[in-house]
Amino acid sequence: MDSILVKYTYIGSDNHANVNYKKLGKLLSGQKISDMIEFNIGAGNITDVRLIIEINPDNNQPELNLFNNTLTVQFGVKRDQTNPLLDILFDGIHIMDGDIVSPKPEILITLEDDNKLLPVTDPNLFEMKLDTGRNQIMEIPMTSPQIKFTPAGNGNTTAKIQYYPNLKEGDYKLIVQAKDASGNKSGVNPRSVNFKVIERQSISNVLNYQNPFSTSTQFVFTLTGEEVPEIMSISIMTVSGKVVREITKEELGPLHIGLNRSEYKWDGTDDYGSKLANGVYLYKVNTRKKDKSLYDQFSLEKTDSYFTKGFGKLVILR
Repeated sequence: MDSILVKYTYIGSDNHANVNYKKLGKLLSGQKISDMIEFNIGAGNITDVRLIIEINPDNNQPELNLFNNTLTVQFGVKRDQTNPLLDILFDGIHIMDGDIVSPKPEILITLEDDNKLLPVTDPNLFEMKLDTGRNQIMEIPMTSPQIKFTPAGNGNTTAKIQYYPNLKEGDYKLIVQAKDASGNKSGVNPRSVNFKVIERQSISNVLNYQNPFSTSTQFVFTLTGEEVPEIMSISIMTVSGKVVREITKEELGPLHIGLNRSEYKWDGTDDYGSKLANGVYLYKVNTRKKDKSLYDQFSLEKTDSYFTKGFGKLVILR
């Protein structure tokens, strides 16, 4: 045959027939030929769908036998019933309920759905509200200039919203509900996160964990305000006041507004790398703003009793 005419008939569950004709290339004896055709079946639970493929329909080219020219395939489409996964990050981290955040945070909301055929491309599939704690729940429209939407698609199954609010001091609750393109919600109830904003730049008492320690310890503290300290260092000294180790901001690792736990783990050595003897040591934290002024002290009653005139205590016990 110089060319082959193929008739594709798609019959939906409503018995409506959708017919397409295609001409394929020349087919020689003993050869195989392949083709692909696309139909828009739609979403949802669809049953009793048929695809009829007929080669050389209506005896377009004379043949002796036509019985093997037709193939009928019956199939169905099962509706996507898997819930998408919703996640919320504040300035790149998961916060604990009630944590402190920046007055100008980047709130990243992601919705991951494993259905690559129906990606989340509509921002209106997200519903966001902000409870200001003053008997006011504010709906956040997806058209807000504080919202940036990035759709899923092209193999990426995650849609994301970046929300850049400008918040005043107070307690807040962010309430988010989202659904995928099939209408599956991310949860029975909306996801909510409580958080607090403190506008002034301050730092809480810095605790070391674990304390006492034998191999290493990290430093835990809370920062408030809009910016992290320009300068931050921790001076570790003997009880007589001799400084044996100075830990810099760069060593501590990335800082952010809210609760911090240093990436750096101090191993109980001095500035020369020598192990310090077992016993009690003092430490003091120095933090300064961009204008070199000192940070305010953010008081946490639960930790104040562990400090005397700004000095904390740590214990090495190997």
